[in-house]
Amino acid sequence: MKRLLFVVMATILSMTLLSCEKEKDSTTTPIEGNEDYYYVKYQISGKVYFYIDGVSYNTEKGTRTESFAAARSFETICGPVSKNFAARITLTKYRGAPTNDATKISVSKNNGPFAVKASGQYSASYVIDF
Repeated sequence: MKRLLFVVMATILSMTLLSCEKEKDSTTTPIEGNEDYYYVKYQISGKVYFYIDGVSYNTEKGTRTESFAAARSFETICGPVSKNFAARITLTKYRGAPTNDATKISVSKNNGPFAVKASGQYSASYVIDF
């Protein structure tokens, strides 16, 4: 009787373990046919007498332009995008003088940490190549 119970339990356990299918990870890649995916963070920051009134930047859906009323800073994240995406941000309207590195582009690969890839005074651009 103990042997029969052991065989039945072993059979049920092995069928359970062997029949389970691993779930697909939904965060693997949202871009069809590409193993790596990227997110782009655009930032603009200024100093005391610098105001942002307009900005233009590239997204996964094309170029986007936004207008503000004397914003002190700007930040947005776009994506997912694929390798060779041309990231670009430009100050279109502003008051005062921006610092030498007022505009910044940071990139995150496969949900990793963001790393600054480009900066500039009035604009910055970077083509994702890693």
